[in-house]
Amino acid sequence: MSENNTKFHINRQYMTLSVYVVLTAVILFIAYQIITHPDIVLTSVGSLLGNLLSAISPLIIGLVIAYLLGPLAKAIDGQVMARLFHKVSTDPAKAAKRLKYLHTFSILITFLLIIAALGLIIYALAVLIVGQLFFASLDQMVRSIIDYFLKYEQVLQDLIAKIPGSGLEERLQEAVAALIAWLSDHISTASVVNFAIGIGGGILNVFLGAVVSVYLLLDADFFRRLWQKSLNILLPEHRVVQINETLSEVNIVVGKFLRGQLLDGLIIAIMSSVGLTLVGLDFAVFIGFFAGLANIIPYFGPILGMIPAVIVALLTGGVTQALLAVLVLFIIQQLDSAIISPRVVGASTGLHPVFVLTAVVFGGYFWGIPGMLLAVPAAAILKLFLAKRFGAI
Repeated sequence: MSENNTKFHINRQYMTLSVYVVLTAVILFIAYQIITHPDIVLTSVGSLLGNLLSAISPLIIGLVIAYLLGPLAKAIDGQVMARLFHKVSTDPAKAAKRLKYLHTFSILITFLLIIAALGLIIYALAVLIVGQLFFASLDQMVRSIIDYFLKYEQVLQDLIAKIPGSGLEERLQEAVAALIAWLSDHISTASVVNFAIGIGGGILNVFLGAVVSVYLLLDADFFRRLWQKSLNILLPEHRVVQINETLSEVNIVVGKFLRGQLLDGLIIAIMSSVGLTLVGLDFAVFIGFFAGLANIIPYFGPILGMIPAVIVALLTGGVTQALLAVLVLFIIQQLDSAIISPRVVGASTGLHPVFVLTAVVFGGYFWGIPGMLLAVPAAAILKLFLAKRFGAI
């Protein structure tokens, strides 16, 4: 071995040793900070993650949109475009260019269909609530909302009057005074402006996410190849095969569940809005769509969806209208369980009902409504990994 090669080998050893020493020192420093100042470290990490998620939120939204619309774009590409424009060019370059144009048109048609569907839903909502919003002045609407709060106040006053001398009246008055003080401190012009800015920022993020999703759908094959090459570089072949198989199964379960639940929730929202409108419930459309959104949560969702309907019915139409509202929503839920959900969602997760219920309870306890929404697909993914490790469960 030459002298230069020997020096290079020694220098490389020193460099490797130096890297290990630096990494060890960094890890020890981080561990010391976590042990001595856990609150500061957790706060800093949470703030960093929050800022990072906020910065890349358009990318996350774009990934979600592309994931949800990908199968529809693929179906249009393969079933519509391929049949309408089946001519094959002998020139490979022209054929590739033609396929790219057709793929672009498929994505454009996909977004146009989604926009048309959203427009149809908005139009249907307008038809349902016409006369309540469009034929009523803003002043009348505000007065109607104020009337609801006055009715709540009257109900509380009647309740207090029935329990004299118990001290409950003073405690309730103190609680109401504290609530009013809190509202006075937090609801101001600045808070309204900040809320409006937040809404505007959310709309902008959704728009940017839609743009990102277009590029993701256009270059889906490129990103798949990039993913495959990265795995081949980092991992041995048998690990790459295992990862791809597992991700494919996860994609089937999660994709079917999410798309099925969203479609099922939309159907329930429309049916609930129509049914509650027929029984004359105020704000029937908004309550119906809340019921459809809540229906995405297994088991507890239908109950949550009934609560606003019962409250509004009791305040406006009394016990009879409340029973009618519950009856309408109950019938719709039975139709959903027996007919709609099995065809739209099916047994997409393969989880036992006990596991589904447990997942929803844990998700709701730790992360609230978002946790309840994502608990079932998360449990399905966990089941896949456990099945891969320990066999079928």
